[in-house]
Amino acid sequence: MPYKLLGKLTRLLDTDYQAQQKELKSIVKVTKKLKKKALEQQAALETATTPEERDEIEAKIKVIDAQRSKALELIKDLRSGRKTDDTPTDSEVN
Repeated sequence: MPYKLLGKLTRLLDTDYQAQQKELKSIVKVTKKLKKKALEQQAALETATTPEERDEIEAKIKVIDAQRSKALELIKDLRSGRKTDDTPTDSEVN
């Protein structure tokens, strides 16, 4: 009986780990795309002629950088094994 429960627990934990690894791969892939997009926007910024066009491209670069930094932080959290949800723990509530 205890071995049966232990087997179920192992499969459950393994499923969580697999889901976390799948999420990590997905976030890494998106982060690489964001980096490529930021480089493209940087090149477009160099060729921009009007101040309005430059401002628009700079705003896009800021947004991309913010998204990328948040993704990198999430990757760091997932790789270190910390929880990524924002639910407070018992010690944070008291």
